[in-house]
Amino acid sequence: MKSLRPLPFLAVLFLLLLVLGCGGTSTPEVELQPEEIIQETAVRMNELRGFHFLIERDGAPAFVDPPDNLFVFRRAEGDYLSPDRAQAIVRIIGPGLITDVQVVTIADIQWQTNPLTGQWEELPPNWGFDPTVLFDDEVGLPSILVNDFTEFELVGLERMEEGGNGRFYKITGSIDGERLFTMSGNLIGPAQVQAELWIHPDTFELHRVIIIEPETEEASIWQVDFSEFDQTLEIEPPNIE
Repeated sequence: MKSLRPLPFLAVLFLLLLVLGCGGTSTPEVELQPEEIIQETAVRMNELRGFHFLIERDGAPAFVDPPDNLFVFRRAEGDYLSPDRAQAIVRIIGPGLITDVQVVTIADIQWQTNPLTGQWEELPPNWGFDPTVLFDDEVGLPSILVNDFTEFELVGLERMEEGGNGRFYKITGSIDGERLFTMSGNLIGPAQVQAELWIHPDTFELHRVIIIEPETEEASIWQVDFSEFDQTLEIEPPNIE
């Protein structure tokens, strides 16, 4: 019986690299349907104890003081603590003015620094930017995803351009603007908008939402990034003298 000759070292190395290369370039197969992913994401959002958020807007202006329309929302960055606490720094642009306003919300009470004096003030009900509405039972993001997100399509597992490691479920679709209009304090909507969701395939945590409002002259683009999931920092009322 003729004995088999061992493969040369270079041949073995080539076969090993070929096997590893084929395995490394394959794309994970997406088994879930988009509606299942959306449902799991809404459940996970409602389970979170807290998170960090960054909201940025480009394009057509979003005025925070109608009907005067002097001050434009630019960005907000802060933290949310379940069920009803949040803090944020909100950037507003006005005629010859760029200013950051601090906001703290605890239950039904909201405080804000005066844009001119920097002193803390308690706001009247339903005034100002309230980050806690992001998870409101009636108009928050989980409710919007389950009830208002339609015509959706699972694009696949993709990498975000910046701000995230690994691949995420990318889902595109349309969102009815009425509930979104209420959640955003009348800044987004009430017309239908287009949306992109970026969802972690293992945890179903929503890492990014991009909302595009069609306008007659210029679209308004909102990007909301979430991170530091389940953080439990303390959010306390400000000292008011």
